[in-house]
Amino acid sequence: MITPPTPDNENERQRALDATGLLSRDSEARFDRLTRLARQLFSVPIALVSLIDQERQWFKSRQGLDAEETPRNLSFCGHAILSSSPLIVENALEDPRFAANPLVTDAPKIRFYAGAPLHTVDGYRIGTLCLIDTRPKTFSTEQIDMLVDLAATAEELIQVDEISQQTYLSLESELRFSRERLSKLVAQLPGTLYQFRRFPDGQMTFPFSSPQIQQLYGITPVQAAEDATPAFERIHPDDLGAISASIEHSASTLADWNATFRVARHENDYRWITGQAKPERLIDGSTLWHGYLQDIHEQELVRLAMTQSETRLRGLFDFSPIGIALNDMVTGQFIDLNNALILPTGYTRDEFVSLSYWDVTPIEYQPEEEKALLSLKSTGRYGPFEKEYIRKDGSRYPVRLQGMLSQEQDGRQVIWSLIEDITERRKLDKLKDQFIATVSHELRPPLTSIKGSLGLLSGGAAGALPSKAQALLSTAERNAQRLFVLINDLLDMEKLVAGKMPMNLRVQPVAPLLDEVIESMWGYSAQYQVSILTPAEWPRVQVKIDAPRLAQALTNLLSNAIKFSPQGEAVEVSVTPYADTIEISVCDHGPGIDPIFRAQLFQRFSQADGSDTRKLPGTGLGLAISQEICKQMGGEVGYRDAVGGGADFFIVLPREAS
Repeated sequence: MITPPTPDNENERQRALDATGLLSRDSEARFDRLTRLARQLFSVPIALVSLIDQERQWFKSRQGLDAEETPRNLSFCGHAILSSSPLIVENALEDPRFAANPLVTDAPKIRFYAGAPLHTVDGYRIGTLCLIDTRPKTFSTEQIDMLVDLAATAEELIQVDEISQQTYLSLESELRFSRERLSKLVAQLPGTLYQFRRFPDGQMTFPFSSPQIQQLYGITPVQAAEDATPAFERIHPDDLGAISASIEHSASTLADWNATFRVARHENDYRWITGQAKPERLIDGSTLWHGYLQDIHEQELVRLAMTQSETRLRGLFDFSPIGIALNDMVTGQFIDLNNALILPTGYTRDEFVSLSYWDVTPIEYQPEEEKALLSLKSTGRYGPFEKEYIRKDGSRYPVRLQGMLSQEQDGRQVIWSLIEDITERRKLDKLKDQFIATVSHELRPPLTSIKGSLGLLSGGAAGALPSKAQALLSTAERNAQRLFVLINDLLDMEKLVAGKMPMNLRVQPVAPLLDEVIESMWGYSAQYQVSILTPAEWPRVQVKIDAPRLAQALTNLLSNAIKFSPQGEAVEVSVTPYADTIEISVCDHGPGIDPIFRAQLFQRFSQADGSDTRKLPGTGLGLAISQEICKQMGGEVGYRDAVGGGADFFIVLPREAS
């Protein structure tokens, strides 16, 4: 007897056999049908599907043989798998390979053997479909071909299994990889992915939940899959009713579930959570939601604070005594407005909102409006300036406007405006101006007479006076002079506001005027022991001005700077030319201007120290007069804090070509 040699690729062949999974299953009907057919077709007592394992020959299907396996070293099939061609043994007693084989000499006394090898997809021979007879037998070519065809059928069954097994293993590997990848991705989410199921009997579970559910509800995914009740126990009592109602509604209508609620992390430590889920009805009548939960505590606190702030601002908006409006930058359409704006117009809210900004603005104010729009585009703000609004009945009333440019979330540009009805203020200003004009005109003649008489007495026209009388006379003369300056300032202010002060504008260099004004102030500055610093040379620039009026404005600024400078300090005067303007700066190193007082700087009779005991004299009209003078020359007066402390007043004037 010759033992079957081991194939060169035995290890690979064995792995291929194991991979088919055939060894792990008992006999199967599909192979049994083939062996029954082979037994009948070839008229043999024994037909087998044999698989060659490491140490055995195992019969996947057998007909006419009781044994389930035999040792591999005795097997005929061990020889058959050495070639892809069928192995035909017509008389085993005459074949030296098998004559002494116990399977030949003893039961089942094999004499005839015909085996066709079975191949895997990759070509490995793992077994045979074989026929056995106890009598010698010859096999025709036709019969051999029939055996090969029948073996091919068995081989196809094996290969189908093999492909299915490989596909299954591949899918299982991919599924495992996908699960691992999904688990890693889910673990990185800021919230919790979940499935929530409610059964018809009211039982609730989380069939699936990502690991974050433990941080959210204090239960593991395994615990959540068993019972969802502990999660509901952590919901704030004030929110629990609304959550239950929303779940009930979603279950009955199959509408998407959305909710924002509070969940306890620790005792009395609640955090805001938001959730969304899509429901589906299952065949058993239960409802399954697929959703996502996320901690939005910080965002919700910000939202609540913003809501509260918006409510407060809305209250201020609605109850403000000054009109407030929101307009579209492009169309001028009113978007929103408060009652204080509507009240003087005679329109209803619906009527006013349907109007454009231009519907209530007289045409003659178009230049002012264009300036405001230009200021909005360049600086984001406009005003304040005064104009008139048109009422529903066609009459007009004065308003004071100022505003700022803003941008909505959709990118649309809008204008917020404060619109103050100044009808009453205008009436008061008119009465005040009339009173001041009357007083100043009525006081000036007698005051001139008094001032002249005091001058005569002081000059000795009535003879020598006692020293005490002379002191009293000097005080009276000094106060008369102050009163005279005040009346002159009042008259100047009245003329400027009324537009009655003539302005003789002429293009001229600014340097000679500055030298003249500064020279006229040397005596005044010496009185306060303050010097005036100027550059070595003034810039060569020209302006269109009324020289005496600009000198008056500069004198006001210089006298204020000198008056408020500490002894020994200097007032600095400089000129800075720009492309279209020049700036004349008068800078001191005194106490500066209190920020609270700055809004009133250029109002008439405004003084930082308005008490009767103030140390420095003044009428409170100088800056107002200077501002009016400069405005009528196309410029303005401004203020800023001086570098290093102090006040820096400056005049901006249009620059003329040299």
